Amino acid sequence: MAFMDDLKKFGKNVAQKSSDMVETTKINMSISQEKEKINKIFHEMGAAVYEQYKAGNDVGLGELCMQVAEMDAKIAELQAKIMEIKNTAKCPGCGAEVSVETVFCANCGTKLK
Repeated sequence: MAFMDDLKKFGKNVAQKSSDMVETTKINMSISQEKEKINKIFHEMGAAVYEQYKAGNDVGLGELCMQVAEMDAKIAELQAKIMEIKNTAKCPGCGAEVSVETVFCANCGTKLK
């Protein structure tokens, strides 16, 4: 009889631990979702601050904004190199990538040449 009682207790312990693990996993997922929401808000806050900086408003984070501006310029330079290699250009009307031989943008119809 003692063996059967021990076996029942063991089964209950396993079931409880399994239930606890499932609950912990659910809670950890909720924590991760909340952290993702916070990171999204931080991203939006940073983008808003940078837009204010670009508009000429002092936001108190000029050094960081200058670093981002320098990185933006570097990205634009690298994108221009890629377009040169691909023999493409940006449409001045809509920004679509078009062949340099194209006369009209297929996306918006802007005359290119």
